[in-house]
Amino acid sequence: MSKFKIEINKYNSLQIYQLLRYGSIFLITIILAKIACFSFSSGYGTSIISQHELLMMVSGSLTFFWVSSICNTLIPFYNTCDEEKQKRILFNSFAVLTGLALIAAIATYIIGLNLEDGKYSDLFQMFAIIVFLNTPTYITDYIFYLKGKHRSLIIWGIITFTAHIVLLCVPLFFRQTLNLAINLLLILAIVKFNYTLILLMKYSTISFHTKLIMEFMERVMPFMFSILLAGSMEYINGYIVHYYFDETDFAIFRYGVKELPVFLIIANSISNIYSGEIASLNKTGNYEIGLQKLKESSRKLMYWLFPLTILLLFSSKYLYILVYNAGLQEGYKIFNISLLLIISRMIFPQAVLTGLMKTRVFYLVSTNYLIINVILSFWFVGIWGINGIAYATVISFMVEKTMLAIYCKMQGIKFSDYTPVREYAIFSSLTLIAFVCSLYLI
Repeated sequence: MSKFKIEINKYNSLQIYQLLRYGSIFLITIILAKIACFSFSSGYGTSIISQHELLMMVSGSLTFFWVSSICNTLIPFYNTCDEEKQKRILFNSFAVLTGLALIAAIATYIIGLNLEDGKYSDLFQMFAIIVFLNTPTYITDYIFYLKGKHRSLIIWGIITFTAHIVLLCVPLFFRQTLNLAINLLLILAIVKFNYTLILLMKYSTISFHTKLIMEFMERVMPFMFSILLAGSMEYINGYIVHYYFDETDFAIFRYGVKELPVFLIIANSISNIYSGEIASLNKTGNYEIGLQKLKESSRKLMYWLFPLTILLLFSSKYLYILVYNAGLQEGYKIFNISLLLIISRMIFPQAVLTGLMKTRVFYLVSTNYLIINVILSFWFVGIWGINGIAYATVISFMVEKTMLAIYCKMQGIKFSDYTPVREYAIFSSLTLIAFVCSLYLI
């Protein structure tokens, strides 16, 4: 049996952790759909789902860009520092996260006062405190990873994500209010925040270094701007749907645009891991080795992620009927369109550029992405309705990756240096063919 034992290391620990994270989010959507169906009337149950998704959308739109940019930049930056500087950057990264979390919390509270004429003000008031306390704890994941505590990272994920599911879903299962569930999540946020402080006292130097923060943020800002522009359309689209459509349509859209967690997990973790690897090897002028490792890793992933995508294209309708209630099953159409994002997610020019700290191009590329996405969204929504927004996202994201790949070429790094071109072309073509077939067969 020992041959089946999984070895936890720096290459798979972050992937497993992200699997736990996104898997728990995906599981929550399923559980809430079942609770809405069996514990509440259909109208009130859908309203609870809509309120939860609204909280996630608002808090996510206020935090996603700076959390991702700080955490993703931390890995390559940390790997280029000496030991003492590494200790200082851990605490100062946490300080930056905490300061920005305070701003996001205040914004969350203000938005809650103005949404639906203050209808959800009490809910948003409590959730704003969670945003402030929980957001800085993302640094905990990277402390475990950077200090080589890979098994501890997995245990941390199992405990915290399980607690999140239980504290959110159990009260609703017993027909309690969403407000009570949010209050329980506040307790979890307090515990996580205090544990993060304990880890910082153990592994970092507790002192503010303005110069170090400025140096770090200089690397973060291009990446932050890129993620803000590239990722904001998800939230802009959500606000558009919330404004123009009813609660049921909003819930269907939010459930439909949720990609299968494993795709996001692998894409994000591969980018994080190999940007750090390339940064470390670049110190000795051997970044080509990092590119080759990235290429081999992406090749292996293509052999099972693309076939899985094709399988889901033909089975998603029946899976949605199985795992969600009847009012949400139409989300499978948006989900199928979102599956096409795998074509652009399986190339990693952003990992190459981040590892080499050539991130200024993100400003230009992401600006173009946002403009293209906005234009296509308003155009396609008139043709395909809500589904048109998903089509716009798929096309725009592919354009963004193409522009980054072109910039890599301008830096002397060919597409084939970090991408298995033959496998990528074959699998991408098969996926597109399968998608077209699915439109007529299901």
